[in-house]
Amino acid sequence: MRTFSLPAKVTLLLSLVVVVVVFAVTFVINKISADIIVNDLKERSTKAANEISKELGKGAQIPLAEDVESDLLDAVEINRSIREISVFGLKEKEPEFVATSSRTNNIPVTDEIRSAIGAGKPMAHLHDDGDERFWDIVVPIYHRIPKTNQQKILGCVSVLTSLKQADSITQQNLRVSIIFAPAAILLLIVLLNVLFRFTIHTPVKKIQEAMAKAEAGDLKAEVSLRSSDELGMIAASYNRMLRQIREATTERISLIERINNFNVELKSKVENATSELTKRNWELRELNEKLLKMQLELVRLERLAVAGQLTATFAHEVGTPLNLISGHVQLLIESFSGNEFILKKLILIQSQIRRLSEIVRRLLDATRRPKLDLAAVNLNQLIQEVSALIKPTLLLRNVEFDHHLRADLPLIQADRKQLEQVLLNLINNSLDAMPNGGHLLIETESNSNQLVSIKITDTGQGIQPQHLEKLFQPMFTTKEIGLGTGLGLTICKAIIKEHGGEIEVRSTVHEGTTFSISLPAEVPVLQA
Repeated sequence: MRTFSLPAKVTLLLSLVVVVVVFAVTFVINKISADIIVNDLKERSTKAANEISKELGKGAQIPLAEDVESDLLDAVEINRSIREISVFGLKEKEPEFVATSSRTNNIPVTDEIRSAIGAGKPMAHLHDDGDERFWDIVVPIYHRIPKTNQQKILGCVSVLTSLKQADSITQQNLRVSIIFAPAAILLLIVLLNVLFRFTIHTPVKKIQEAMAKAEAGDLKAEVSLRSSDELGMIAASYNRMLRQIREATTERISLIERINNFNVELKSKVENATSELTKRNWELRELNEKLLKMQLELVRLERLAVAGQLTATFAHEVGTPLNLISGHVQLLIESFSGNEFILKKLILIQSQIRRLSEIVRRLLDATRRPKLDLAAVNLNQLIQEVSALIKPTLLLRNVEFDHHLRADLPLIQADRKQLEQVLLNLINNSLDAMPNGGHLLIETESNSNQLVSIKITDTGQGIQPQHLEKLFQPMFTTKEIGLGTGLGLTICKAIIKEHGGEIEVRSTVHEGTTFSISLPAEVPVLQA
C-alpha cells in the first residue's frame, strides 16, 4: 500500500467497500425475495385449503370420493404450484383417507394430520426431501350443527405445495445479481480512476514538476491550473509565493552586485595607498564572500519556508473531508458489527484513513488565506448542508444536534467554501469540548443594519477566563499535544474579518461556549 498513490489507495479501499456492500445487499434482497415467495405460496395454499374445507363442511358428512375428486382437480388446475390435495375423514375418531387429486389412490395419514384434527386448528410444515421443498398445509373440516353454535370436526384437507419453481426463480435471480454486480463494480472502478486522473493526479503532477524546477533554480516555473478547487487554490498560492521569491531574489542580487562593486573600488584605493591596506582589503573581500554565501543561504531558507506554508495549506484543506469519511466508515463498522468479513475490511479502511489524518495533522500550519470568491450564499442552506456532513460524527460522539434558522434570512455576498471551513472548525472545537456527549445548537438571525449572525452553542467544558483573550492568537491552544495546532480559530477570525464581519466568544466553565459571527450582506472591502 505504501507504494500506491493516494488516488489508487482511495479507489482500492472504496472498491472493496462497494464490493462488500453490493454482495451483502444482493444476498439480503435475494433472501427477502425468497421468503416473500415462500410465504406467498403458503398463504395461497392455505386459502385453497380453507375454501375446500368450507365447501366440504356444509354437509353433516364428507361427500363421496368421486364427488370430491373433481373439486380437488379443479383447485389443482387453478393453482399450478399445488402438487396434490387430499381429503381425510374421521371414522371412530381416527382419520382415514377419502379422496385425493393425486394419481395415488391411497394417501397415508401423517402425524401432521392427526395433530391438526386433534388440536382443531390449521397446521403448516415446510419439508425438504433433498430434491425439492414443499409446504404441507393441513386444515380441519368443521360442520356447524343447525340451531346451535356448536361445531364438529368431520376431517381435514391436506394441501401439498411444491416450492421447486419458487426456488428456481430465486436461484436465477441470484445468478443474475452475481453476474451484474461485478460489472457495476468494474464500471465504478473505471470511473473513479478517470475522475482521480483528471481531478487529482494530473494537477498534482503539474505542481510537483513546477516545484522541482523551482528547487533546481528556475524561479519562473509557475503552475498553470484553471480549476477553482483546493488544488487550484494551492497552485495560485504557489505562483504568488514564486513571484515573491523572484522579486526578493532580484533585489538581493542587485544589492550583492553593488556591494561587490564597492569592494572593487575600495580595493583599488587601498592598493594605491599601502600594502597594509591591500592586505586588509583582501580580508574584507573574504568577509564579503562569506556575506554573499549567507545571503544566498537566506534565499534558500525562505524558499523552503514558503514551500512549507504551501504544504500546510494542502494538509489543512484535505484534513476536514478525511474526518467526514472517517465518521461515515465508523457508522458502517457499527452497522456491520455482526459480519466479521465486512468488519475486517471496514477496520482496514478506518486504519488507512487514520494514517492519512495523522500525516495531514503534522502538516497543518498557518498561511495566507486565498482570495475571496464572492457569490450569493444562503446561510440557512449552507448550515443544513454542513449539518448533513457532520451527522455521522455527531452520532458517533453521542451529541444531540438542533438548529433554529430564521426563515426570512437575506442572502449575503461571501465565499461559500471559506464560510463552510469556519463552520466546520467551530463545530469540531465544540465536539472536542464534549468528549462524553452533549448538545449542539446553531441559530441564525438578522437585524435592520443589514447584518446577519450565526450562533454556535455547545454544552461542553467551557473556556477558562484567562484564555479568552488569547483564544484567536496563532499557535495558542488549550488542547493536548497532538490534538490541536492553535491555528483553527486564527484562520476562522481571518476569514470572517476578510468578509467585513466580527467573531466573538462567550464561555462559562463547565456549562458551555457560544461563538457569535456577524456578517454584512455585502463585503465592503475585498482582500488584496
